[in-house]
Parts: sequence; structure tokens; C-alpha cells
Amino acid sequence: MSEQSVRDKALVLASEARRIDLGQQEEATAVAITSRIKTLRDGLERLRNTLQAARRLNVHGANVPLNGVDDGLKRFRQRAGEGLPSKMALDTAARAVDRVESTVRQALREAWRTWCEQRMAELRRDRLVMLPAGEASAAELSLADLEKLRRGAPRAADIQQFVISHRELRAQLDSAPDPDPEVLDLLHRLQVGTTLDKLTPADLQLLYDRQLAGTVEVRRRAT
Repeated sequence: MSEQSVRDKALVLASEARRIDLGQQEEATAVAITSRIKTLRDGLERLRNTLQAARRLNVHGANVPLNGVDDGLKRFRQRAGEGLPSKMALDTAARAVDRVESTVRQALREAWRTWCEQRMAELRRDRLVMLPAGEASAAELSLADLEKLRRGAPRAADIQQFVISHRELRAQLDSAPDPDPEVLDLLHRLQVGTTLDKLTPADLQLLYDRQLAGTVEVRRRAT
């Protein structure tokens, strides 16, 4: 084998080694970029959900600040405008998105808490006792649902469900009569506990007149 052929083969092998090395580097870079793109995409999805909930709550009278929510993305678009974004650009964008999402989510939680307190204060709960048995049970369930929603994370669907349930319950309570002192006193005695001999015919008639007899349960006390 001549010296020339050996050198040629060495050059070919060196060239192939560089090609393989570059291919591996490109593959590693592609994997890293793909992973960062997924991280950014997941962050954007969380931000989208949080913004959707914040905007839904704002429609119903809250004031969740949404200024500057796309500043990080504007810078990312500028950096990625000439082709495949760099790993640094993707990392910077992901951090910016997470930072914005965290800020909006915190503001949303605070606004949700205040907004729910205001809506619950609008309900005339004292009139629950004036509802007929069936309506009272349904109203109590609606009230429990509202309490459960207000304690949960403010998602767009839950906010809308709260609005609907609150509107229906408020209309029901607004149409109910104010409880008079006699009814409140009687219901208090029944809640604390009493016996039939302590109830007068007037007490029983009051329950029937106010359509509250079906809300009272009578049990025989063990002796």
C-alpha cells in the first residue's frame, strides 16, 4: 500500500469522524431544543388557562390586572424571528412565561376571594327558613355548592358555574319573605331542642301557615 493511499484513507476517515461528531452534536442540540420547546409550550398552556379565568372573572366585576402579560413573548418573537430559536432564547422565554403566570395567578386568587365574599354577602340567607321544605333543601345544596366553589382554585368553568348558581339562588331568596320574629323564635326553639308539650297549637299553626311544617322532623326521645 502506497503512502498516498494511506494518507487518502486517513483523510476520508477523519472527514467521516467529523461528520459523525457534527451529526451527534446536531442531534443533541435538537433534543435539547425540543425539550425546551415542550417546557415553553406547557408554560404557555398554564398561562392561557390562568388568563382565561382572570378575564372571565373581570367580566363579572373583578379587577385582575393583566398589563404586560405578553412582554416576554414579544422579546422571544424578536429573537426567534430569523429562524430556529436558541436554547438561551427558549429558556428566557419559559422563565418569563412562568413569572407572568405566577403573578397573574396570585392576583386572580386574591380577586377571587374578595369577589366571592361580596357575592355571598348579597344572599339573604336569613330567608332560607321561609322557603318551603323542598325549596329550602335545594337552596341549602346550592349554598353548599357555592361555598365549595369559592374554596377551590378559580378556573374559568368554575367561575361561570358560581355565577349561574349564585344568580339562581339570589333570585330565589330575594323573592322569599322576610322572617318575622315569631318564626325565628320558634325555629330557634326547635333547633335547640324541645318537646311536643312545649309547643302550643299556635306554634304548630304558625309552621303550617308559613309552609314550614315539612322542614321540621319529630322523633321520640329514648327514655
